[in-house]
Amino acid sequence: MRKKYLFIMAAVVLLLALGTFVYSQRPVVETDGKFADESLLMENDAWTLRFSKALSKNTVTRENIFVEDSDGRRVDVSLTLSDDRKSLEVAPPSEGYPSGQQRFILHISPKVKTTWGLSYDGDTEIPFTVTSQLPSIQSKQALTNYFKKIIKENKKHAGLFRTMELETKTAEDSAEMESSQSTSEFSGTNNQVEGVDEGDVVKTDGRYIYQLTDRKLVITEVKPLKVLSTLPFKENFNPHHLFVEKNKLLVIGTSWSPPFYEKGDRQSSPPIMPVEGMTVAMMYDISDREKPALLREVELEGGYVASRKVDSHIYLISNMSPNYWMLEQDDEVDLRPRVKDSLNGEGMKRIPAEDIQYFPQSQSLQYTLITSLDMEEPEASITVQTYLGGGQNVYMSEENLYVAVEKYRENGDWASADTGIHKFAVRDGDIRYTASGSVDGRVLNQFSMDEHEGNFRIATTEGEAWDDDHPSSNSLYILDSSMRKVGEVEKLARGERIYSVRFMGDKAYIVTFKQVDPLFVIDTSDPANPKVEGELKIPGFSTYLHPIDEHHLIGFGYDTKVISEKMSDEPRVSRNGMKMSLFDITDFENPKEMDTEIIGGSGTHSTLLEDHKALLHMRERNLYGFPVTVYDEKEKSSRELDFDYQGALLYEITPEKGIVRRAKFTEKELYEEWENQIQRLIYIDEELYTVSHSEITAYSLNDFEKVGFIGID
Repeated sequence: MRKKYLFIMAAVVLLLALGTFVYSQRPVVETDGKFADESLLMENDAWTLRFSKALSKNTVTRENIFVEDSDGRRVDVSLTLSDDRKSLEVAPPSEGYPSGQQRFILHISPKVKTTWGLSYDGDTEIPFTVTSQLPSIQSKQALTNYFKKIIKENKKHAGLFRTMELETKTAEDSAEMESSQSTSEFSGTNNQVEGVDEGDVVKTDGRYIYQLTDRKLVITEVKPLKVLSTLPFKENFNPHHLFVEKNKLLVIGTSWSPPFYEKGDRQSSPPIMPVEGMTVAMMYDISDREKPALLREVELEGGYVASRKVDSHIYLISNMSPNYWMLEQDDEVDLRPRVKDSLNGEGMKRIPAEDIQYFPQSQSLQYTLITSLDMEEPEASITVQTYLGGGQNVYMSEENLYVAVEKYRENGDWASADTGIHKFAVRDGDIRYTASGSVDGRVLNQFSMDEHEGNFRIATTEGEAWDDDHPSSNSLYILDSSMRKVGEVEKLARGERIYSVRFMGDKAYIVTFKQVDPLFVIDTSDPANPKVEGELKIPGFSTYLHPIDEHHLIGFGYDTKVISEKMSDEPRVSRNGMKMSLFDITDFENPKEMDTEIIGGSGTHSTLLEDHKALLHMRERNLYGFPVTVYDEKEKSSRELDFDYQGALLYEITPEKGIVRRAKFTEKELYEEWENQIQRLIYIDEELYTVSHSEITAYSLNDFEKVGFIGID
């Protein structure tokens, strides 16, 4: 009898355990209210839902999962299930959610099942709100609660959110100069967009050369060649870029200091002491070039991303990554960014929570700060717009600023990131958010983006080139002025990634690479139906494309060779010197490589290949110059390199003559030295100047003979 009783009890316990287990395997959905009780979407946002268990693909249908508006009408959304089947993307209609409608309901039927065949057990009606305006955070406590939620999610998903914290990329570069003080002909910075100046390490106004080197500002008069002033910066300040506007000069850089704690922050010793990084903009009066006078200093907590100048207005973009993990030690930690303006005579001030807006579906744990100031009015108020959601790449036209944000998919895999784009209207220093959009894949750099006839064009890479299971592919997307996707060309060059992009009029030129360099010519004249017109495959790859005219293009990059490996089925690709290519794109369907120039061997490098602003272009003379350091391989070994020279090269490049070297600027040296690396080449009237960290040298443009020299202390 006792054995029978024990058997019955064991069976009951087993059935209860089995029931509990089966019940726990029924899926529920996790939604993100972020700062509100229900989920909030922008008009063009896709909404990602996470399920507790993997779903059966056959049950994820538009009959079982659908969206209705407030009047009960179905909305034409699309559904995409992730590879692990635990995440579902609900994408808006192609034209966005219906205007005038704000509240919608997502319906999930119990017919949705797991891969085990168990029914969905969560909410069957999930309300969400669509808005055209960015919401604000409203309170410091709401911000604290949000980051506490991030900490909880971080632990729950084993580091998913940690992998989504992105390092701030320090700075882009470039600029086109005008000065009422000089009638000389002189070079400007090699800007991406005409009328939009980019900061650089060297500028000229036709009478003076302004240079950032070795943590100091150097101002040099060109006639006669004479250093007028050298202004050292503090040891903890690293200058990145400068701008010049008449008698004003702006230096932008980053500084760092020990961690800052306010009174009331009950800090114990954190496990890692953070270093506080600041983006700093210092404006100088340079009416007297021998004595630059500091007029104003603005400090923004976080790292420097990019800057642009339209007319006299500077637009500065920075990112700040809050140390949200410190909330585990102290609930009173304030995670709002800090700003300091020397004109106010006050210390660091926190940005009010109600002035911080957020992108509802952004996964970023960073802030983006967009700051504007007027170089002609150094005492005018600055504008600081703050957004929760960090951006990594920036494109700017004269009227709009676009910030690209990497959005990681639910598996946290870097290779499967998508890109969100936020659009801001800019005018006379005012900054106004206008729209957001999203595309598949990652952006390479600012040249992957372009504004043309009111539309926004963007090229991306999805996946990883060396992943045979999920090979990469490349795409071009076109979004309208409201950032709604209107056209695309997808799945280009599978197994390769983008190395350079250039938009010229209605055409897009995209270089991808793995073993050879395909140059794609894409016609975007019909935004709804872009199409590949031509393709050219050649050895090597270009990292920067520069237009000569509407029918010719120069590619700067690397020559390569494919080497078979005995121990591997996959050949090894080796860089084999710097390569210049002249492309003829007159026949868009059959682009041609008209001429090439190979400089040095493996190990040869130029700052131009990473920074377009290192290119000097003298349009009237068809001359192109850039810094270069040249190495050659030893005769008996491809793995040992011989240093040849460092300096700069100047070429004449035309469709008629091809690529012709006109001058080589170098001094005989035994090895590569940082002090002698040329930063930039510029020209003023009939003279060309090479600007290095240690000297400025002048050459005649008639015969390229040295005509002047000045050392820099």
